[in-house]
Amino acid sequence: MSKEDMITLVKEHLNITDDSRDLTISDVIRDALNYCNLKELPEELEPYIRKKIQTIITYEAKNGTDSVFDVKSLKEGDTSVTYNTESVSKETVYGLSKQDKKSLQAFRRTRK
Repeated sequence: MSKEDMITLVKEHLNITDDSRDLTISDVIRDALNYCNLKELPEELEPYIRKKIQTIITYEAKNGTDSVFDVKSLKEGDTSVTYNTESVSKETVYGLSKQDKKSLQAFRRTRK
């Protein structure tokens, strides 16, 4: 399946009518292909990509896109900053989490 076909399929399943998420979908596809060491895109990856994009959309709706870090709390006197290091942080949403790697493991190939 081509990358463009996958983008169209994911957008169709998520009811996305504009091109605003094309780059994000393309990035998720590229991350999955790189992690799995694949050149061709299996159609079976569509549920993973769709769920990942839905997670990103939900995260951005809740937290916005402008923050650089997920700050859990701030304290000004003697300066204390606590970052969100729970299972849902910006790094796990946009990157490959342990759960993502577990989902992609079935598609992973060794390098030649």
